Amino acid sequence: MSGTIRFTAGSRQLAVGRMELTIEEDGSLQVARQLPAGDTVRHGRLDPAVPQRLLTALRATPGAPAEQPVADREARRLTVGELSWTDGTETPVPPVARLLEALAVQLLQPLEYGQLPLAVVESAIVEEAADAVLPAAAIGTVDGLPAYALAEGGQGFDLGRLPDGGSLGGSDGEAGLLPSAVALGVVDGRELFAVGAADGAVQVWDAADGTLVHGTSGGEGAQVVAAGLVQGVPLVFSGGRRGEVRAWRAEDGKGLGLLELGGEGARSILHARCAGVDLVVAAAPDGTVRVWDAGAGVQLHLLVGHSEPVTALAVLPLGEQALLATGGQDRDIRLWDLATGREVAFFTGHSATVTGLAFTELDGRPVLASAALDNTLRTWDVYTETALGGRPAGGSWLTALVTVRVGGQELLASGDEHGRIRLWETKGGRPVGSYEPERADGTGPVPVNALAVGDLYGRPVLVAGYGDGRVRLWDAAARTELYVLDSDGGPVGSVAVLPVEGEPVLVCGTVAGAVRCHRLSDGVPLSVPTPHTGPVTELLFGEPVPGTAAVLVSGGADGTVRIRNARDGVPLRQLAAHQDGVTALAIGEVSGRRVLASAGRDRTVRLWDLDGGQAGPVLTGLRESAEKLAVGALDGRAVVLAGCADGSVLGWDVVGGQAIADLPGGTAAVRSLICQDLDGEVLVAAGDAGSTLRLWHLASGALVNEAPLDRTPLAIAFGAAGLYVVGPGGALTL
Repeated sequence: MSGTIRFTAGSRQLAVGRMELTIEEDGSLQVARQLPAGDTVRHGRLDPAVPQRLLTALRATPGAPAEQPVADREARRLTVGELSWTDGTETPVPPVARLLEALAVQLLQPLEYGQLPLAVVESAIVEEAADAVLPAAAIGTVDGLPAYALAEGGQGFDLGRLPDGGSLGGSDGEAGLLPSAVALGVVDGRELFAVGAADGAVQVWDAADGTLVHGTSGGEGAQVVAAGLVQGVPLVFSGGRRGEVRAWRAEDGKGLGLLELGGEGARSILHARCAGVDLVVAAAPDGTVRVWDAGAGVQLHLLVGHSEPVTALAVLPLGEQALLATGGQDRDIRLWDLATGREVAFFTGHSATVTGLAFTELDGRPVLASAALDNTLRTWDVYTETALGGRPAGGSWLTALVTVRVGGQELLASGDEHGRIRLWETKGGRPVGSYEPERADGTGPVPVNALAVGDLYGRPVLVAGYGDGRVRLWDAAARTELYVLDSDGGPVGSVAVLPVEGEPVLVCGTVAGAVRCHRLSDGVPLSVPTPHTGPVTELLFGEPVPGTAAVLVSGGADGTVRIRNARDGVPLRQLAAHQDGVTALAIGEVSGRRVLASAGRDRTVRLWDLDGGQAGPVLTGLRESAEKLAVGALDGRAVVLAGCADGSVLGWDVVGGQAIADLPGGTAAVRSLICQDLDGEVLVAAGDAGSTLRLWHLASGALVNEAPLDRTPLAIAFGAAGLYVVGPGGALTL
C-alpha cells in the first residue's frame, strides 16, 4: 500500500473546524483548516515513522475504492492511493486515524499542545521579508513636552516635537536596526524610547539624552538549549531553527556573544568538558556538526557526514581524548574523534530517526546506547565498532535517552510518546522501573520530548520536558514526582541542568523560542531575556499600579508576548498568545489589577492578568484580525476596543467579555485607535490605511466626525493644541 495520504474531517469531529490533511510520499505535508472567519494553511515535513505506523495498521483494515462518492461531506474520510475509508459506510475510518487528527491539531496550533513528539513533525518556516515591515508611530513626552516617535519601514526612526514636528534625533536605515515597532513611556521619572526590530530585538534608550538603557539582540528563538560551567562561569547556550548559537550568563541573562552557524540554526546542542576544555557542539539542519572551544569562542571542527538533520548528540571523555556520537534523521550513528575531527566509527541498524544517544559502560568497556522512533533501544561497542544488541520498547516511539546512576548502578532512562520514563539495565536491556505522571485534568498522555539528569543535594533527579509544555522533576531512585512546572512558551523542545555549586539550575527551550531557567530545587523561575523569533509587531510601556513595576510589553510575529521590567529589562513573563502572530496590544486596569489585551492573526482578542499571567476571556466575533487595540472605560466598567483589518471597530466588556460596540467605519485597515473621556463623554478615534480619521460617541455608537488626511494616521492622541496625528512624513495637529 502506497501513495498520497489524504484525511478530511468535519467540524463535528474536530474543534479546529473542517480540516484536510495531505501527506505526500516524500514526507511533505499540508493541513488546511476551514472556518467561517477564514482558512488557515500549514506546511511541514513528517518523519517516516508516522506513515509507517499508519500504513501497517491499514493493511489489516479492508478499504473501498477511492473513487467511491461521499454522501456526507462532514464525515471523516481517509484516502491512501486507490483505497479509501469513510465514516458512515461499510468501510469506516479506522482508529489509527486519531494519529492524523493529532498531527493536524499540532500543526495548526503549535504553541498550545503537542500530542505527538516534536521529532515526528517539523513545521515549515515562514520567512519574513524585510520590506514587509510596516511603518509604526507612538506619542508620548520628551523633556516634559509632547513628542512622537516614528519608524518608517527600512528607513530608521525619528523623534519629533509636537505640535510643530521639530526634530529630536533619530537614525537612518544604515544603523543596523530595522525598526518595526516603537513606544514612548515614563519610568521612575525617566522618559524612555523603545524600538522593536525586524530581527526580534528590543532596545530602550533615554529619550532625552539618547543613552542606551537596556535591550536584547535579535535572534531566531531557542528551541534547543545546553548549559555548563565555562571557566567557572555558569552559561546557557541556546539555538533556534534559524540564526546562530547564543551564549548567556545564567546569573543575569547577559548575552556573551554568538557561535556562528551561518544563520542556519541548530537542531541540537550539547556542552561537555573534555581534557580541561569546555566544548559546545551544535548540529545544523543541513546535517553538519560544529564543535567550538567555548572558553575561547573558537571553532575547532566542522564535521560532515550526515545527509539529514542531526537530532541527538553525546560526548564520551577519555582522559586527554574524547569521542562525539551523532545520530539523526538519516538513521545513522557516527563516532568522531574530537581531537582530530575525524570520523572513527559508523553504526547502522535503526530504521527511523535516532532521538537519543548516551554513553555508558558494560563489563568495563565504553558502550553507546541509542533510542529511535523505530521503537527500539540499541547498544554498540565503542572499541570494536559492533552492535551489541537491541530490544523493542513496547511499540512506543522512543523520544529521549540519558544515563542515570541509581543505587550504585548506572541505568538507561528513556522517554516515549506516551509520557513514560522507563529505566533499563544496559546489559540485556531488562526494564527495571518506570515513571508516568498522573493526569487528574482528564487529558490524554503527552510525549516526553526531552530528558536531562541532575544531582540535587546528593540524590539523582530526572528533568523531563513534555509536549503539553510542562516540565517535571522526578526523584530517579524513588520514582516520585517532586514538582511540575506549568507551560510557558508551548511544548518543551529540550532540557538541560546547569551544575551551579550549591544551587543547580534547570534550563529548557520551548517551541515558542524562549529559554526558561528555574532553580532546580523548587522550580522558582530565573529567566533569560531571549529575543522574539521574528519581527516585533507591537510595543508599549505599562504604568505601574501599587505593588508592581512599570513594564515594557512586546508582541511578535512568533505569536508570543514578552513582558519585561521597563527600568532594567529583566524578563518577567512570556505568554504564548496567538500562534499566527501578535498584531496589537493594550493595557488597562480592573479593580486595581493590570489587564493586558492582545490580538492576533487568528481573529481573536485575548485578555490576560498582566502581573500574574493568567489567561482571561477570549473575545471573538472579529470579521478580520484586529490591527490596533485600546482600553477605556464606559459607565464605570472597563472596555476593550479593536480596530480591524476590514475597517471595523468592535468593543467588549473586559470583565465579562460581552460585546458592547460595533462602530460603523470604512473598509481600509485601522492603523491607530484611542478611547478618551472628554468632559464626561467617551469618544473613540480611529485612523485607517485610507488616510481617513473617524470619531465616534462610544455610548451611542454614533459617528461624530469623519475627515480625510494627507497621510496614514499611525498614532493619534488628544492634546492641549487639538488632536495630534503622526504618520509617514511627520506630525500634524487637527
